[in-house]
Amino acid sequence: MSEGKVKTAKIKVHQPPAGTTGLDGQFHVYVFNPADPDADFMPGRSFETAERAVSYMRHEQERIYAEQEAEPALFDLPFLSTDPELIDRAKRDPAYRKSLVHDLTTEARSRARRR
Repeated sequence: MSEGKVKTAKIKVHQPPAGTTGLDGQFHVYVFNPADPDADFMPGRSFETAERAVSYMRHEQERIYAEQEAEPALFDLPFLSTDPELIDRAKRDPAYRKSLVHDLTTEARSRARRR
């Protein structure tokens, strides 16, 4: 792998529920607040490739860490999804939201342990 490329093999991409229509084939970066799991997901940006989405996600993570200066477990967490309607779907479907919050809270805890 040449220098400057982003490793995407270890990044989890959250998928929409089975049978979801209207997917656009892009990778969407959203932000989740693990300190307030009842808060809405915040929108980010969309990218055509996983590499560009991961690069942006990591840049956002660094920016968030610098701004929030709090406990690592409480930092907002950027994450990837292929669901262009994730925010609306999470509001309409409580089971989908619960599953997503569970996965992201677990991810935030494991990230805090690694620091």
